Amino acid sequence: MTTNSSQRKAEEVEFWDKVGRKRLYAAFDRQEYIDVIDSTVGVDLDGMFVVDIGCAAGLTSALFAARGATVHGVDISPELIARAAESWPEFKSRLTFGVGDAEALGFDDNTVDACFFGGVLHHFPDLQKTLEEALRVLRPGGRLIAVEPNRLDLLERIEWAVADLRGLLSPNEYPIDPRVMRQELKEAGFSQVRFWTIRRDIPVLAQIPLLGRAFNRQKGFWLKRPLLRFVDAWRAPEARGTFFVIEAIKA
Repeated sequence: MTTNSSQRKAEEVEFWDKVGRKRLYAAFDRQEYIDVIDSTVGVDLDGMFVVDIGCAAGLTSALFAARGATVHGVDISPELIARAAESWPEFKSRLTFGVGDAEALGFDDNTVDACFFGGVLHHFPDLQKTLEEALRVLRPGGRLIAVEPNRLDLLERIEWAVADLRGLLSPNEYPIDPRVMRQELKEAGFSQVRFWTIRRDIPVLAQIPLLGRAFNRQKGFWLKRPLLRFVDAWRAPEARGTFFVIEAIKA
């Protein structure tokens, strides 16, 4: 593991090892991942080498492999990597997993076609090392793709505060302002940086006892939609969506 990092890595490992022992963890729904992959790198990835950083139990790694890519999934948690390694035998010819650190990837310079972060970068209080490491391993023209919690969405910040009170967050989690991250990517050396928001929701409803099942991320939109239409009338487009996707190219 790297030194002089702003991330409390031992605590991060402990948190995610507990998660890995409990379930086959993925940060987002399968269809959400599919939509992100299709809107960035597309459906035909034959010949591409993708590094799935913070791969958890490997769902996104498998989705990339299903499109023809050779994929290596990296996660800081040995428990999650153990889950991933046993979960996708149908792609074993082009899918590998290993314990690793986003700030010190074990790949040569200019060897990776895409670095994917599915709900990972917000676990780093300072993104500089992580972005520079992704830039180092990517080939010219390679892509960084990330999906992160949107600090600009007030509803997401409220849900975040409640989740923190309930002890559901890891020790390093911080929502990200996509405008700030866009600038950080440019300063790191990336070009053609764009972002867009996803998942219009009122996630705090799922945190309320007795309401959680009726208002999880797939349910309760009979109430959520009219409330969101009202709230969105007063919000800028970049604040409408509890998460955002951001994409950048190595020049």
